[in-house]
Amino acid sequence: METFDLEQLFSQAPVAICIVSGPNYKVELVNERMLEFLGRTKEIIGKPLGNSLTEIKQQGLLNILERVQQTGQSVYLSNFSAVIIINGKREPRYFDLVFKPYFLLPTDKTPNAIFCVAHNVTEQVLGLQSLEEEKQRTALALEVGELGIITTDWNANVVRADKRTAEIFELEDGYTVDGYINRIHPDDRKLRDKAVLKGQADGSFEFEARLLVESGIRWVRCKGMIQKNADGQTKGSFAVVQDITAQKEFTLALHNRVEERTAELEAATTLLLQSNRELSEANQRLEEFTRAASHDLKEPVRKMQIFSSRLGEILQNRLTGEENLMLQRLQRAAERMSLLVDDLLAYSQLGQASMKKETIDLNQKIRSILEDLEVLIKEKSAIIETENLPTLEGYRIQLQQLFQNLLTNALKYTKPGVPARVKINSRMLTGNEVAIPLPAASQQKLFHLIEVSDNGIGFHQQEAERIFHAFTRLHGNKEYTGAGIGLSIAKKVMDIHGGYIYAKGEPGIGARFCLLFPMDNGK
Repeated sequence: METFDLEQLFSQAPVAICIVSGPNYKVELVNERMLEFLGRTKEIIGKPLGNSLTEIKQQGLLNILERVQQTGQSVYLSNFSAVIIINGKREPRYFDLVFKPYFLLPTDKTPNAIFCVAHNVTEQVLGLQSLEEEKQRTALALEVGELGIITTDWNANVVRADKRTAEIFELEDGYTVDGYINRIHPDDRKLRDKAVLKGQADGSFEFEARLLVESGIRWVRCKGMIQKNADGQTKGSFAVVQDITAQKEFTLALHNRVEERTAELEAATTLLLQSNRELSEANQRLEEFTRAASHDLKEPVRKMQIFSSRLGEILQNRLTGEENLMLQRLQRAAERMSLLVDDLLAYSQLGQASMKKETIDLNQKIRSILEDLEVLIKEKSAIIETENLPTLEGYRIQLQQLFQNLLTNALKYTKPGVPARVKINSRMLTGNEVAIPLPAASQQKLFHLIEVSDNGIGFHQQEAERIFHAFTRLHGNKEYTGAGIGLSIAKKVMDIHGGYIYAKGEPGIGARFCLLFPMDNGK
């Protein structure tokens, strides 16, 4: 047998070894593994251990060496926590330590040296700590989620369940697999069997079922894994269970409520459709009546105008001042009635199905309207400014009425002695840039904004919505004639074109009417 080099064998030992001696625990021998653990070099050999490893005093290791020195008994420490200074940094380490006294002679009562053996178990300890932390987190999650754990051994017909699972199933420890399965509602056991059978093929299963327990019916969700032995044979299962009774009851209540609301909505929809039909029929009858009445009124009113005019011509030299004033009032009333009849006819004709959309250049349309209003423009010494306007898809007659009414109002409601100034401009913008709130569906749409503004008498802003109501007048007939239908016609025209109209005004400053035409109706 070859002679082993004991020093070399000591140096290459698979465990960390160090031998110290004397009252100062001078390092006699130390192998590479110990130096690696301590983060030191062979320079510590021959030096007191406390000088080379200053941290061991704080960690109580010098006290252990003293105890071994005094008692002659070995000391074993498991998972000993130490902080070692390595390259100037404090590093946490865990060791299994052995401090064993060495006696040169059997008769020696005091150890001549102490063997120090260390096994680095840092990775194992940190792994166990991580596992314990994960276990605590899992336990916390199970507790917060009110989840239970159940493990079954099918061969032994044994169930191991935690407290929460026992509460859900209302069973105590010691029940068999069959005992737990029998808690499942008979109508739902096939769902469990199907899920478990599928789980034997792909490894996992999940099902929801009702439980028949003493407190009544309880819903449970079960999700788990099939467990197999080394031969691949199924031996049982591991699963997490959850009481979902409250969820099921809420879902059922919500479903019932939805059905009730759906029935109510259907009834309301039916009633609304019926009301819409009745309203549509009433509107149709009203429009027919308005057209018929307007046509029937036109001829008598026309005769009133003709005969009153002729009567004035015949009797002009024979009428007294008061009689002449009464005749003038009659003629003005007949004129207002004629205008009202014309406006009613125009309003009733809006939105007729026979009308077709056309491509309309608003620049040409405005020029045509201004030609028709030439006399009124000269009378008011008006200045009309028009910017480049878009081309729209719309109803020609309706757009004619719309802009003619707006321009007529701008020229009519002027301040005495002040030349009228009217401006028409256009720009594009999105619905969320508009000065008034639009429906959500219109927020991202593109619009042509066309503004007709004037320097006339204006109006109070609180009247901005009311002026679009039919027969609404803010001024008397003595000051400004009209039937109060022009702006309601403008509102209806914008509705028919899928657009919006709103107004801004300030008394004595002027008014601005804003028209929003959706771009999908324009070019």
